[in-house]
Amino acid sequence: MSIYFVIFVATGAFMVLIVNADESSQPWISLLVRNHAIVYAWHLGCWMVLGMFTNYYWDLFNLGKGLESMQALRIGLPLLVSPFVFMPVYNLWLASSSQSYMLFAVIAIQSGFFWQALLTKVAPLDKSASIPWTVNNGVNRNVRANGSQGPDLG
Repeated sequence: MSIYFVIFVATGAFMVLIVNADESSQPWISLLVRNHAIVYAWHLGCWMVLGMFTNYYWDLFNLGKGLESMQALRIGLPLLVSPFVFMPVYNLWLASSSQSYMLFAVIAIQSGFFWQALLTKVAPLDKSASIPWTVNNGVNRNVRANGSQGPDLG
C-alpha cells in the first residue's frame, strides 16, 4: 500500500514540475516534459485506484463496519479489473484537446468509484431489453391502430 502512495505523490510532483517547466529547466525536467503522457497516465491510474479504494471504504462504512472489517481480497477485485476501467478514461484524455489535467483526474477518480456500475453494463442481458425513454415500448400499438382504445378524436 505504501508503494501506491509513493507513486501517487511522485507522479503528482512530476506533473507539477511538467506544468511549470520552461526552457531553462533542468535536463531531467525536460525529459519529463517530453514524456509527460507516460507520467500523466500513471497519475490518472493512481486517481482511479484511489476512487476504487474510496468506493470500498464508502460501502464498508455504510454497512456500519470499521477498518477492522476490511478484507484484502475484497479490494483485489477492483484492482484486477482496473485496466478495463482505465482504458476509457485514458482514451478520452488522448482524444481530448483540453489542457485541463484536473478534469481528467476527476473523471478518473469517478470512474474508479463507480467501477461496478461500469462493468455491470458489460454483462450479457438475461432478458429482453426495456427501453425506458419510450412511452410504452409499443405494447398497445396494434390496439390503437384498430381504434378500439383511446379517446375518440373524430
